[in-house]
Amino acid sequence: MRILVLVSALVASSLAHASEARPSWTADALLRGPTAIANAPLAPVRTAIGGARVALNDPVPGTKGKIMLVPLLTLGGGAMGFVDAGVWLVTGLADTLTGGYFAIAPDPATHLSVEPITPSFATH
Repeated sequence: MRILVLVSALVASSLAHASEARPSWTADALLRGPTAIANAPLAPVRTAIGGARVALNDPVPGTKGKIMLVPLLTLGGGAMGFVDAGVWLVTGLADTLTGGYFAIAPDPATHLSVEPITPSFATH
């Protein structure tokens, strides 16, 4: 009888621990993939604008540097945005198919926004 109680307690505690360790599907988890897919087409534009903002806020004085810096960082940001868009589309599709269980899509892709994104090469 004591062994049955002990085994029952161990099984109950292991089941409780297993349910705590496993992430549950929530509305946020289910929307990760579709949100990343919806954000992907805007990523190149948002990153290009972020590159232009970094170039315009450059603390180094002089117009010669800004004449070249603004277009180069804008084009570089747009190119990085195309890479991000591809990643967001693929990972968004994976999250959509898995219901967001594995949280594959990057966090910036899962928040609907039109705010400019600072390109990763321009962060200090």
